[in-house]
Amino acid sequence: MLKAIRRAVDRHRHGQGAYAHLFERYQGDEVVALDCETTGLDPRSAELVSIAAVPVREERALSGSALDIRLRHPAGLSGDSIRIHRLRPMDLSDGLSVEDALAALLDFIGNRPLLGWCIDFDVAVINRHLRPRFGFELPNATIEVSALYQRYLRRIQPEVTPDLRFEAIAKALSLPELERHSAKGDATTTALMYLRLKKLGAVATPN
Repeated sequence: MLKAIRRAVDRHRHGQGAYAHLFERYQGDEVVALDCETTGLDPRSAELVSIAAVPVREERALSGSALDIRLRHPAGLSGDSIRIHRLRPMDLSDGLSVEDALAALLDFIGNRPLLGWCIDFDVAVINRHLRPRFGFELPNATIEVSALYQRYLRRIQPEVTPDLRFEAIAKALSLPELERHSAKGDATTTALMYLRLKKLGAVATPN
């Protein structure tokens, strides 16, 4: 309920501004696979390290047209997170500011639905940085790929408890993991999961 109220307030405040198009109902048939690499797993404190967005159009994951952004290394960048995403301070020396990265993301995704694995986490981290700088949160519809997979598995094997880990879903769908724990690699793999599940009849046409 609170999320819906915030979205309505944001739409009222920004419906006539530079980002008004984000609040319009999406009429197309594309989605965008989104992934963020961060400094931690708590959305209340995690800082953005990299962001990638891969368009899905006409049954294809367009990784060649992806947005792939590295940010300036945040203060919270530590050895623990570096071991996962393998981005060191020197790798982020020419990264974008948070504000510039978010502006690029908004321009790229528009009002298309966002697809992800644990998409609520990525959106929560982005929103925590987005609201104080732009005055609103992402209004885009979201699609959770693990929920699509769970729904599909319940239909064909209702007695099986689904393994919803990223690696397990990719393996079950006979998909490669592309550059695991890189934002672009994970976003591309997520897009391929979505397309495979769509072929299996587990995905409704976005509206």
